[in-house]
Amino acid sequence: MELAAGIDFGGTSAKIGLVDRDGRILGRAQVTMDARESFEGIVDPVVRTLQDLIARTGGGGTVSTIGICTPGFIDKSDGNLIGGANNVPSLQHRSVQQYMERVFRVPAFADNDATSAAAGELAFGAGRRFSSFVLITVGTAIGGGLVFDRKIYRGWKGFAGEIGHICVSPNGLWCNCGSRGCFEQYASGSAILRVYGEKLRKRGTECPECQSPRDVVERARGGDGLARDTLEEAGGWIAQAFGTLLNVLNLEACLVGGGVSEAGDMLLEPVRRHLADHCWSQIGEGVEVLAAELRNDAGILGAAAQAFERLPPSGKAGRGSTGKVTDQE
Repeated sequence: MELAAGIDFGGTSAKIGLVDRDGRILGRAQVTMDARESFEGIVDPVVRTLQDLIARTGGGGTVSTIGICTPGFIDKSDGNLIGGANNVPSLQHRSVQQYMERVFRVPAFADNDATSAAAGELAFGAGRRFSSFVLITVGTAIGGGLVFDRKIYRGWKGFAGEIGHICVSPNGLWCNCGSRGCFEQYASGSAILRVYGEKLRKRGTECPECQSPRDVVERARGGDGLARDTLEEAGGWIAQAFGTLLNVLNLEACLVGGGVSEAGDMLLEPVRRHLADHCWSQIGEGVEVLAAELRNDAGILGAAAQAFERLPPSGKAGRGSTGKVTDQE
């Protein structure tokens, strides 16, 4: 049985899983990370944990490839993390991909986390029945991934899919990328929390317990009108971004992932209602707007999926003991 190791680097931890071609996670682990550590101080514990996971996971499979996903801009030629991952600064200007290849002696592939999520949805999730779609991941920030003819589109250098930095308001809020009016400033999880707080303050109230966008979602579910209005506004901005992309790319489906997608139809219904305002009717007709399906496993499954996708047909596991998963007594 052919397996991929999927490694999802976040700001505080790395999630690791062994994944088969059908998207089943046969073993998983998590490593707590200190972003202040050196490159080796972050990556070596992940290496040791993956080695242990391979050794103790049964099934008689062979790890033939390793997929890595991180935030930021990753050069598709060598896996170098060029920038855009300030929450894990020690990984920048280095290649986890090449490091893993040296240790495990199997092909490794690194990709942006949202691009990996799109690969996961294409292989194992909501994107399986579409030939072309766009995924927008709505979390603390906004990321994206593009699929054309059932292939991930990475662009010239591998940086495609920075949907959070589409300009939706030319004279709008300044963004940390240096531009104004970026989509991310209006519909990300951070923006949802900020907008809800602004609505409360304008009415002379506060919500000290609201510390995350999930809190806003829960208040909306409980009937809070301002929280519902906030999600309605976010849905409108997401519809604008989707509509812009549909006009350019004529895609079959629009997927919403990331933590905020757990709002379900409270977020998706405004997107569906407003989508027609932002694209040609002929282009928007029949386009489905759906929640991504992989949820908390999007990182592990996405990393594994993009590695499977890019693995050459002749790609084989290395001959070292680290590549083999043996049945345990």
